Amino acid sequence: MIELIIVLAIIAVIMGTVFYSIILVFSANARSCANDIQRSIGDCKVTTMGKSSAYMTLYRDSTNENVYTQMHVQDSGGSYPYPTYGDAQKVGTQKVSVKYKSDTGTETELLAGDEIEIWFDRATGGFLDDGTRTLYEYIRVEGGSKNYKIVLTKFTGKSEVVPEAPAP
Repeated sequence: MIELIIVLAIIAVIMGTVFYSIILVFSANARSCANDIQRSIGDCKVTTMGKSSAYMTLYRDSTNENVYTQMHVQDSGGSYPYPTYGDAQKVGTQKVSVKYKSDTGTETELLAGDEIEIWFDRATGGFLDDGTRTLYEYIRVEGGSKNYKIVLTKFTGKSEVVPEAPAP
């Protein structure tokens, strides 16, 4: 009987370790995705301030497999939509959930085929507020036991990744 209790205790410890390891893997996906999105936002801001007007798209592909960012830079003719600048960067997989909140709306999940555009003002470096573009308060990345919020500061164009507790 004692041997059976010892075996069950060992199995419980192993199962707990495996479960915890799986949670950490999913949490790492969310953290990596949030950091990659923040890096793309920063790159777009630097491009806008240095070269010519640019904007960034954050989207989930139509098959709901991956999340991407892509930068679009204004050509010399100033046409819209801007041509694509480089390849799309994969920043997340289907293991993460990406949500965003506009400054006038509610939190919305980025679903298959959805995209948002993030624009910068060349003169100030802040997020472009010309009345025609949507401004965002934050982008939330959820996965595993950890969630991350990318807080977007309207006037400065600053983005900051903040860890937060998962929703109940």
